[in-house]
Amino acid sequence: MKVIKSINGLSPPIEPMSFTITKSDLYSESTGRSAETGVLLQYPIRFGVYSLSLEYQGNDAEIAAIEDLISGSSLTVVFLDNGTYLTKQMYPSDRENTTEKIMNGVGRHTLSFELIEL
Repeated sequence: MKVIKSINGLSPPIEPMSFTITKSDLYSESTGRSAETGVLLQYPIRFGVYSLSLEYQGNDAEIAAIEDLISGSSLTVVFLDNGTYLTKQMYPSDRENTTEKIMNGVGRHTLSFELIEL
């Protein structure tokens, strides 16, 4: 099974080398500890916000294709979580592209980024 089934309806050309799912809870700025009792006062806004940390390794064309897939500000991403595909609206974080061991004009690229739920 592919961990990333599609981004905006298109399947990535390669599978990620690394795939991490994080679910976060968002709280308002007024969340904090009471000055009187020290008890945490939580003011939740939203629970279970997904972010996907991805790392791809590939040649020039494969990495360029991945960068093209994530070039929008709002992406529809279908990904695998606990054996079930979920569809979420996400945006890409900063992208880090590293080139390793260039030989005869050919390099191996590593592209790292996060997709964060809107």
